[in-house]
Amino acid sequence: MAVVAPHPRLRAWTEVEFPAWETLHQDPGVAQWLGGAWSAETSRRNFERAAAHVAERGWGVWAVLDADGQVVGAAGLQATREGLPFFGVEAVWRLRSEAQGRGLISTVMPAVLADGFDRLPNDELLAYTARTNARSQAVMRRLGFLRDETRDFDHPALAPGHPLRSHVMYRLPRPPEGRLQEGQDR
Repeated sequence: MAVVAPHPRLRAWTEVEFPAWETLHQDPGVAQWLGGAWSAETSRRNFERAAAHVAERGWGVWAVLDADGQVVGAAGLQATREGLPFFGVEAVWRLRSEAQGRGLISTVMPAVLADGFDRLPNDELLAYTARTNARSQAVMRRLGFLRDETRDFDHPALAPGHPLRSHVMYRLPRPPEGRLQEGQDR
């Protein structure tokens, strides 16, 4: 089965992109929001999971391409991890530092979100981040996510007192039938 990305600036991960994946998760501008740079083992495990998910299901976390076709990030949807105080499907994204602030996530994510609602039965998609990550929260709002203070949480993978432990929750309700997301080209 050929996997078709929901946007021309996205593609499925292959082994060729693994070095770009590693570079992304070693970037200080990315790692600061992940609780630190990923170890080689964590990077490999997460890469294989992301690549397999897209290959098997046709949706997931994609490689994000810049205007020159180079991999500069990752974006898409994934099931929330075990151990969190909720479950569902979350929207995720990260870009290497030099690719941030150029509107790339705001360009690709509307198509990803619309594709997610087309494929999945979920009534909402989730997005969350550290309370201090104002830039990511601004992207969430631009994409139409609504703040849900009743679902804020302390991330259980981070120790009490860790500066990133306090997380804020946003949700994107399923749009009314037939209504396309802004920026979606279908």
